[in-house]
Amino acid sequence: MAVLLLLGISWGKFIKRECIQDGYRVGVSSIMQAAFWDDSSCVCIAKELQNGYQFSLMYNKDLCIFHFERGDTINQYCAIHELPFECWRYEDSTGVFVVDIQFPVLHLDSIDGFGPDMFFMDVNFDGEEEFIVRHEGYNRSYYACFDIVNGNPESRCPGLLECLNEAPYNNIVASGMPSSYSYTAFDYKKKEIYIREGMGASGYQETWAKYEEHDIWTGNGGVKVYKRKDHNFNGEGEIVETYLMKDDTLRLVESETIPWED
Repeated sequence: MAVLLLLGISWGKFIKRECIQDGYRVGVSSIMQAAFWDDSSCVCIAKELQNGYQFSLMYNKDLCIFHFERGDTINQYCAIHELPFECWRYEDSTGVFVVDIQFPVLHLDSIDGFGPDMFFMDVNFDGEEEFIVRHEGYNRSYYACFDIVNGNPESRCPGLLECLNEAPYNNIVASGMPSSYSYTAFDYKKKEIYIREGMGASGYQETWAKYEEHDIWTGNGGVKVYKRKDHNFNGEGEIVETYLMKDDTLRLVESETIPWED
């Protein structure tokens, strides 16, 4: 709630001014009064619509807020870890800049750790592209998925859109490194997701999820994990543990050891 109050003050007290950047003139609302932003803020505005959204961001050394707006129904703010590549040169600047930002709209069979750091892609099979942001983990990349259209009912901070934080979206992962080979595959015909996450020399994990139609009475539905396999290597061989979803919990149903070949 403190964050909301702070943001409300920041956006509530503004002045209207014109910005000219690269010959492009636009009227913008800039944060000028709040002490939090003070005169150290950088505001970047995309010249063109991004997948139909008006896009802008507000940045200082402590916080970066992305803003997506479309029509009268979508008005989302997201806290992101970093600036888009096109805005890097303004990282130490203050003022308002109109920038030629391009977030591509992708339709990939798999995310493999290569490609853009920020893009749009439908990852939950609802016909609307989510905003995807890559962030680095140990020897791999994770992808935060923001449902700009429908929001996140699990968000704990009203006013700020959190990324999808339920499985499988809390572990969309990829890495091109052979030592921890990981990727996330999407089957748009079957509406299924497969995740392979390498754990280095110790093994890897496989996860399967599929789309379930929403139940109007219970509200249940969407993409749900239904199976997981843990592969662990030791001196005797490969230990494979299989888990299936039962009563909303992944339960161990099988464990086997595959000996190393002589």
